[in-house]
Amino acid sequence: LLLLVSLFSLWTKGLNLGLDFTGGSLIEVRFEKTQSVAEVRRVLKEAGYEYFQVQDTAQGTTIVKLRVDEPKEKALEVLKKLSSYQLVRAETIGGVITSELRQKAVWSIVVALAGILLYLGYRFEPLWAVGAIVALAHDVFIVVGAYSFTQREVNLDVIASLLIVAGYSVSDTVVVFDRIRENMRIRKATPLGELIDLSINQTLARTLMTSLTTFAVSLAMFLFGGPALSNVMFAFVIGVVVGTLSSIFVASALVYDIKSRLSAKGESSV
Repeated sequence: LLLLVSLFSLWTKGLNLGLDFTGGSLIEVRFEKTQSVAEVRRVLKEAGYEYFQVQDTAQGTTIVKLRVDEPKEKALEVLKKLSSYQLVRAETIGGVITSELRQKAVWSIVVALAGILLYLGYRFEPLWAVGAIVALAHDVFIVVGAYSFTQREVNLDVIASLLIVAGYSVSDTVVVFDRIRENMRIRKATPLGELIDLSINQTLARTLMTSLTTFAVSLAMFLFGGPALSNVMFAFVIGVVVGTLSSIFVASALVYDIKSRLSAKGESSV
């Protein structure tokens, strides 16, 4: 159900792509009086700016990135409310750069998935690798769908967090798969369905404790980490929940279903 909602949201709403993917303006200033990132964000929000990035540099300057539809001239006037400043640079980030970033983001996800598929296929069996990848795709689509549904900004930091969520999901799945493989060696006469149930029950406490700990930390950072960190941690909060569910209910069940169908076809052909 969550997967269907995510796909529907992606189809109807799309993603709210950030400056990294849409292009826009970059302003770098040096305030005469030191200003915090929070203060700069505050005055920009009060001025009606919705999608922007603010960061300090090691050189003591402040960088403000605005989307292509946000006027930089107005932003320069707004910043004067905080303090007089020296304009270090003001430039436009063009579509060529953003197109390149989009391609790199897509390729990073494709390469990560291919690497995971090869690793699991080598460590277990190709069929188990397929089950893990389907569960992983399930998790990533739901997280991306959550960004679409809430219209949170998707930038390169969010792409990085998606890759981390993917790794977390696979890690949980591998623990369950490893226990299933171990039980298959010990209990050779036990049907696969019973082995899967037994293995999930044996790893359930470990899975839930790890997930709850990670979820608690992610939720705290999401609630109290500020706007920039909150946007990234949103992926972790959603990803930990769906990753735990998929490792328990999706990956192993899918492998069992495929194996059962293959066995049934083999028997019918005989």
